[in-house]
Parts: sequence; structure tokens; C-alpha cells
Amino acid sequence: MGRKLRIIYKYLIYRLKAKTKYGIHSPFVFDLITKVIEDKTNYVSYNRVEEQRSKLLKNKNLIEIVDFGSASGKSGYTTSLEQVRHITKRSSILPSQGQLLHRIVRYFKPDIILEMGTSLGISSIYQVSAAPESFFIGIEGCATTAAIAEQNLSKFSDNNSYSIVIGNFSKLLPTVLSKIEKLDFAFIDGNHAYSPTMEYFSKLLPYFHEDSVLIIHDINYSKGMEDAWKEIKGSKQVTFTIDLFHMGLVFFRSGMPKQDFIIRY
Repeated sequence: MGRKLRIIYKYLIYRLKAKTKYGIHSPFVFDLITKVIEDKTNYVSYNRVEEQRSKLLKNKNLIEIVDFGSASGKSGYTTSLEQVRHITKRSSILPSQGQLLHRIVRYFKPDIILEMGTSLGISSIYQVSAAPESFFIGIEGCATTAAIAEQNLSKFSDNNSYSIVIGNFSKLLPTVLSKIEKLDFAFIDGNHAYSPTMEYFSKLLPYFHEDSVLIIHDINYSKGMEDAWKEIKGSKQVTFTIDLFHMGLVFFRSGMPKQDFIIRY
């Protein structure tokens, strides 16, 4: 079965299993659905971010791409020339997903945000615009896309409270984490394969605390991502998770029964 057909099949299964807020007994999760997932407010930041996306989609400049991701091959990376508009269309988070990410950050108000897989920065500016007082750290493997992401961030962060780190995730992550005491919010959106995803999770885990939120993008991207999601759900430190098909939300709150929710979005 091809990847696209497989994802369609998985989505149909998800829709059959997914619950609305009326099937949820957890007050915390019910509140999250009502105030975040179902929030229809058209926040000002949405239009600003999408205006920036539109500019990128019109940008025909060729830039060199370095990819350390799941298709990188034996060398550990691949390089190619690609127009900015094509990268934007291929790799940027969808508007509905970016806006959900914005609302989640807005709701939890994290002090420290870490994003793994910044690309051109569309998901980054959705997060930064939701929590202007937070400090944002983005890790991106490609210097040319990181430079564009930094330009985008400069337009959305009034106090320049952000840092873009460039290079291989596995090599950089320990150094990045050594400079912080705790991690309030993390968004993993890079190298969509089982082994690297589990590696990132294990390295991040000691820095999470009771109020931390971890979001993993594309949990149904591949069999490997499905396996990683299943293993993360089973982690002893994880108390409950929320499956939104394209995104998986992970929580570490004590005093809550271990549960895995599948919520319609």
C-alpha cells in the first residue's frame, strides 16, 4: 500500500475512533477541547502569519537545501537546489495545524519553547506570536532555510527572544538542552522515522516537568512514526496523550489516570 493510500486508510480509522468533547470525562481534557481545539476565534496573528506564507509562496529564489531527515541516505544528509516557494508548499505546516499550535501555546503560556524542524519558520511564528514573553529555540538542519526562518521570526518577536541553532538534531540537542533547566513546551517536526523520534524523546524527557507539553507532528506519517507514538504513549513518565491524527499531544501531569484520548479535529 502506498503512503498516501495508507494515510487515507489510517485517517478513516481515526475518524471512526475519534471522540468529541461529549465523550470525554476528564475535566482537563474537556476544557482543552472546548477552549483550544474547538476555539474558532480568528486571532490577528493568523492573518499576519498567512500573509508571510503568501510571500514565501511567491518567492522563486533558488536556495541550497541540506536535509538530515529520514530520506538522507547513508551519507547522513542530502543536498539539493529548490525554489523557496516549493519548500514552503512542501514542508510548511498547514494553516489549520499552525493555528491549532498557536492556540495550544497561547493556552499553556510556556516560558521556554523548543522546536525541532524549523524549516522556513511558519510553525515558528505561529508559536512565537502566541506567547511573546516566551523564549523560543528552533533547531534546523539547513542554514539557508534557517536564515529565512530568522527573518520571519524578527518580524513577529518584539524583544528578539529567540534563537535558531543550525545543524544535525542528534548532535545539537544535548548542547541546547544543557543551557536550560527545564522545558515547558516542545514541538518535534523533523526526521519522521522511529529511531530519531525515540532518540529525541529520550533526550528531552529529563527536562520535562508536570506542566510540560510535548507535541509530535505527523504521528501517522509512517509505520515507524506509528511505532514511536505507541512507545511514547507507553512511557512511565507520560500520564496521558491526545491523538489528533496529524499531531500527538503528550502530557506529564501527576495525579491523572494514564489514558490515551483520540479526539476529533
